[in-house]
Amino acid sequence: MVPVTIFNTSTLNVIMQVNNGQQFQIAGVSASGQPQVPAFGGPGWSYAGAAPNVLAPGANSLMLAPSGMPRPLMTTLTLPGDVQWNALQVYLFFSTYSDVSWVVLNQGQYVVGNLRLGQSGLDKGAPGETA
Repeated sequence: MVPVTIFNTSTLNVIMQVNNGQQFQIAGVSASGQPQVPAFGGPGWSYAGAAPNVLAPGANSLMLAPSGMPRPLMTTLTLPGDVQWNALQVYLFFSTYSDVSWVVLNQGQYVVGNLRLGQSGLDKGAPGETA
């Protein structure tokens, strides 16, 4: 079984949904600045294909709603199928209420990401692009 950990790097609590599965909450960063993980719930993993609350190689639909946001953000997390996943970590970053970036690691090693740095709006690794 491949463990999946979602990290919220925002100060705001975030409600998240993976592939139209059950919603779960991730608290904002701790007082010491550590990213937080879901207290309960959170997605699983399958090589067989995406399903409600299950990440898989290919396109995965994420719904993210930071506290105080009028409507949720939708993004696609595309995971490569040519990786032997051992421990999948997803880090979420919010620069505004309408902009989310993410990075996916496998046992701490960068695999794919969609980062928007500064106000340039330039993608540093498009969804589905591997390093």
